[in-house]
Amino acid sequence: MTVMIRRAFPFARCNHSSSAPRVFRRFAGTGHSESAHHANPVNESFGKGFFVAIAVIPASFAAIKFLSSSMEDGVSPLLTRVIDSYSVYKERWAERNTLHTRMIEQAAFDRNLFQSAERSPTFELRFPETFNVGSPYNVVAGHGGANLDKLMEHYQRENRECEERKLRKLEQRTRLQKEEREGRNVKG
Repeated sequence: MTVMIRRAFPFARCNHSSSAPRVFRRFAGTGHSESAHHANPVNESFGKGFFVAIAVIPASFAAIKFLSSSMEDGVSPLLTRVIDSYSVYKERWAERNTLHTRMIEQAAFDRNLFQSAERSPTFELRFPETFNVGSPYNVVAGHGGANLDKLMEHYQRENRECEERKLRKLEQRTRLQKEEREGRNVKG
């Protein structure tokens, strides 16, 4: 049995032998003297980046002078005109925000209208005969079908009371909000 397991899972064996060779860390260096291989010092220039940075300073002063030169003619500077060209976006965003606000307000009004609409006084059942379904065996004579009139009256009354409670709460809440608004108007 163990031979079969060893053949089936040869990779599952652990090799705990300490005869594995240890690899020691090697550090950079060849052991030769490195002082003999140094090159002679070379004169280095400042490079392109230095000269570009120095050239940017007078170029920026010239650009500012050129961009603000049209102020003398009564026309706004070029830079100001470029910035003002983006003010169209502000107007467009204001229109969008106004339209979005109107849409949200309309959606809130519609939702309030649908939620506060008068509901049907009856509950629609998918299969009202469920109350009459039962085993035909062991039923006492005369007691086969139930009279659902009292049951319907009970649920209609319960539904009516629930709707009246909701209406009273809504009227009370609107009355309190109206009183709060009138109180703010008197203070303001």
